[in-house]
Amino acid sequence: METVIQRTVELLSLEPLCDYCLGRQFARLGYGLSNRERGRSLKIALLMEAVKQENQQLIRLLAERGGLDEAVQQLMRENIATEKQPCGLCRGMLSEEKFKEVAERVADHVTQYEFETFLIGATVPADIREKEDRLRSHVGVVEGEDLKNDITRGVGRFFTTITGKRPEYISPDITIIVNLFTNTFKILPNPLFIKGRYLKHSRNLPQSPWRCRKCWGRGCEQCGFTGREYPTSVAELVGEPAKKLFEAQGFKFHAAGREDVDALVEDGGRPFVLELKRPRKRLIPLKEVEKTINSETGGLVEVMLESLASRKDVRTLKLASPKVSKTYVVRALYEKEVDIGQLKEIEEKFRNIVIAQRTPTRVLERRADKVRKKIVYETEAKLVSGREAFFKIRCQGGLYVKELVTGDGGRTSPSFAEVLQQVPLRIELTVVSVEA
Repeated sequence: METVIQRTVELLSLEPLCDYCLGRQFARLGYGLSNRERGRSLKIALLMEAVKQENQQLIRLLAERGGLDEAVQQLMRENIATEKQPCGLCRGMLSEEKFKEVAERVADHVTQYEFETFLIGATVPADIREKEDRLRSHVGVVEGEDLKNDITRGVGRFFTTITGKRPEYISPDITIIVNLFTNTFKILPNPLFIKGRYLKHSRNLPQSPWRCRKCWGRGCEQCGFTGREYPTSVAELVGEPAKKLFEAQGFKFHAAGREDVDALVEDGGRPFVLELKRPRKRLIPLKEVEKTINSETGGLVEVMLESLASRKDVRTLKLASPKVSKTYVVRALYEKEVDIGQLKEIEEKFRNIVIAQRTPTRVLERRADKVRKKIVYETEAKLVSGREAFFKIRCQGGLYVKELVTGDGGRTSPSFAEVLQQVPLRIELTVVSVEA
C-alpha cells in the first residue's frame, strides 16, 4: 500500500491527474472499483495522511494537481487560495457528463440502423498515449490500462441505458468509434452473413461476374460495350436483391467451390455464404429474404437460406471446399458406340483412385500450370443409348470432372477416355451434391 501511495505522489508531482487518469494507472490492483473511484480513494487516503502530518505541501498538491475538492476546502479553512489545474492526460475529457452527452448524440444518430448488439471503440490522440507511456515508465507503474478503456466503458454504459441494446465484444451488429478529443464519432455497421444453398438452372450462367475476354472489362463491340462476357451471374442474382432489401452498401458472395458456366446445380445445391456490407437493416426474417431473391432471379437461380452466419463460417467454407466430397452427373455423347463392358471397367477402376491432373488447357490462361492430385471415391456408369453414356461421380472437391471424362489430351490420367478409347463430342455436367 505504501508503494502505491508513494507512486501516487510521484505521479501527481509530474502531472495533474483527474480521478479517472490516476485510478487508471493502478487499474489491475483490486476489483470492484471503477478507475474514477480508485483514483478518488487514493487521493482521499493521501489527504487524510497529509492532514494528520500537517503536510500543507501535499494538501496543496492534491488540491491543485489532483483537483480534490476536499483538499481545496482544507486550504480555504486556512485562508490559502489555490487553483485546480486541468488533467494533463485526458485534458478534462473524462467525466460522467461527457460520457452521457456523447452516448446521447450517438443514440440519436444510430436510429437509422437496425441492431441488437454493439461495441464501443475509441480513438485517442497519439501524443496523449505517448505522454501516458512516458509517465508510467518514469514512475515504474506496470498495473495500468489503456485510456480507451475508460472511454468505451463510460460511453457504453450510458448507451446501454439509453437504447436498451447490449454490448457484444466478439461479433457485434454495429461498432461505434468515438473521439472525445475532436467531439466526433463513426457508426460502422458490421457485415451481415447469411448461410444457404443455391440451385442453378441455366447452362449459360457463371457463378461470379465474368469480364469480356477481349477487352477485359473496358467495353468493346464484341461485348456490346458492357465489358462483360455474360449479362449476369449467380452472385449478382442472389446478392443484388438481398443488398436492396437490407439497404446494404455492397455484398460479397462466398461459395463452396465453383461450377462451370455450362453446368447445372441441382438436388442438394451448393453451399454459400452471402456477406452484406454495412447494412442498415438486419432483422428481416430469412423466409422473406429467400422469397424476395427467388422472385427476382427469373428462374435461373433458386436459393434455400438456412441461417445467419459469421465470418468464421466463410473461413470454414473456403477451407473445407477442396477437401469435402462432391457428386456430379455427366451425360456424354460419343462418335462411336459405347461398349457396356468398358463402362463396367470404369465403375471398377474409378473407385478410391487418385487422379493426377495438370491444369486443364481451358483454364491455363488464368491458372498456374501444375499437377493436382484428387481422389475419385466412386463412379456409376450406364449406357443411355448406343453413343450416349451416363456417369455419376463422387469425388474430392477441386477435381476437374470434364477432364476426368475427356482426358484433356493426356493432361488428366487416368481418365474415362483412356478406357473408352474415345473422347466425347458433347458433355453435360450437373452438380447434384456438395458436402457442407
